[in-house]
Amino acid sequence: MRRGARIAGAFMRASAHVLTRAADARAVRRVFSAAIVLAWVHGPMGATVAAQSTGTLRILCEPAGSCEYLLDGRHRKKDRELSLMEGPHRFVFWAPERRVLDTTLMVMPNALREARIQLRYSEEFIAYNRKLRRFQRDDRWLRYGTPVLAAGAGAWFGVSLWRTVDAQRAVDDLAEAYRTSASPAGIAELKRTDIPEANRELRQARTMAFVSGGALALSGAALWYVRSVRSKRQPPVFEDKERARFEGLAWMPAHGGHGAWMASLTLPLR
Repeated sequence: MRRGARIAGAFMRASAHVLTRAADARAVRRVFSAAIVLAWVHGPMGATVAAQSTGTLRILCEPAGSCEYLLDGRHRKKDRELSLMEGPHRFVFWAPERRVLDTTLMVMPNALREARIQLRYSEEFIAYNRKLRRFQRDDRWLRYGTPVLAAGAGAWFGVSLWRTVDAQRAVDDLAEAYRTSASPAGIAELKRTDIPEANRELRQARTMAFVSGGALALSGAALWYVRSVRSKRQPPVFEDKERARFEGLAWMPAHGGHGAWMASLTLPLR
């Protein structure tokens, strides 16, 4: 019985050894086949990559000096001349107050190509500029218009007051001449023409003084009110949504070939 058990154990060990050798042989054949397939697939691709050439791209972007771009969705640059592999490359251009331009530029092998980029103003900036001009126009009126009106009302009141004083003096002089005159004809002339005319001018001067004084008071109140309103007015704020859109596309590379997509906060400009 013990002998039978030993024979059975030896048989099982031999069978396991044979199975292991067969599995190793199959694994070797699979690795060899995979290596042949990879060599066949990547051989033409490697030859194609090795055969690629580089070209130079010169970027002339308007507005100059503030234009930035994102190259192939990864590299944020400001360079105006690049040496790139031949073929198409994606560029996303942006500048302050301008619209984002997403385009593809072709790089020619062993050649220099100039790309002229004209960035248009964004819709947000056009609307902001319109509101800002309206705000500045209204602010100029509030700042200079009301004081000019107050100054005009003051000058009008001063002239009216001077005319009132002058008309009153003329009436007083005629009244004195009427009392001291010894000529019956002169007294009759004073009574018929001069004194009534002087009294009429005095009434007109007094009326004008009252009206101009009221205008001066109203302009003073308006000046105070406008100053209080103007101190509370706020200029329009520019929110550059195109900048947030551009910076939201930026890929920030890190060590080891890794990276991260970076979002940004756009601060309003005044």
